[in-house]
Amino acid sequence: MRSKLFSRSSHKLSDSRAGTATCLCLVLAAALSNLQAQDTAEIAGVEVRASGVDESAFGQTVPVGPYHQPQWTTQRAFSTTRVYVRPPGSLEFVQYWTPEWKGGGSEHAFREELEIGLPHRFQLDFYQNWGIDDESKSFYKGSSVELRYALADWDRIPLNPTLYAEWAFNDAVPDVWELKLLLGETFARRWNWAANLVYEQETGGTRETEIAFSTALNVGFEALAERKTEQGSRSRPEYELLVGPSINVHPTRNSFVTVAPLFGKTKDSPDVELFVVAGFQFSFGGPRREREGPQAPASMFGR
Repeated sequence: MRSKLFSRSSHKLSDSRAGTATCLCLVLAAALSNLQAQDTAEIAGVEVRASGVDESAFGQTVPVGPYHQPQWTTQRAFSTTRVYVRPPGSLEFVQYWTPEWKGGGSEHAFREELEIGLPHRFQLDFYQNWGIDDESKSFYKGSSVELRYALADWDRIPLNPTLYAEWAFNDAVPDVWELKLLLGETFARRWNWAANLVYEQETGGTRETEIAFSTALNVGFEALAERKTEQGSRSRPEYELLVGPSINVHPTRNSFVTVAPLFGKTKDSPDVELFVVAGFQFSFGGPRREREGPQAPASMFGR
């Protein structure tokens, strides 16, 4: 669910909530630094090939886990588009930062997410949501819970459909529920593609309804389209279209950083919205990756 900072009033973030978010960020940074130090000794063993990129070295298409999903689906591959489910017995902490610029003002959305891979192709996620408005005031938005279910093991059904449901327990505005259809596929063993169909409904207030579509390809491209209406003005929808480049890098074998600056293409769109997503994954019984050196950006894999 995208943040809607410009349409909501500000509420100051309590010291305890701000402290919790800050501590989570510091823990993530410390973990990444520690793992980076462990990987430094492996860099000398990386073979550089002048003839081109060796896909097997990156392990992005290697099947892992009981669902036989490719490695690239086990971590966040794109900023705006999700795909499939995590392998059971794995956990990932993800930090989002989404600044938005519109009409000369800017606001920032932050989100901390904990993703848990469950058996039988289920995934459970928990979120804390907060932001900073155009007056530099922080406010707490609320909490969210999400459940996913993949309809089959990977490659058993075309486009690997996955069902997604989320409920946002908002702090000072009506709650929001959201349904998504997640699609993803690897074409010709090198083109990683994903798309999401979204329906989102506000439970009170203006009862805003949002229908959205996002898509991404690992050549460094993402796009997000949204149609929004409110009670009393359903015949006058707002249309947003954001398009831009993206890059996904893996500083270590268990971490990733995805950055996508998207540019508005309609009058209702933000001028620019920047999506920054960073994550670190843990394992408590899930599939383990072989030890390896640093990985190239995922946006290179389709080239």
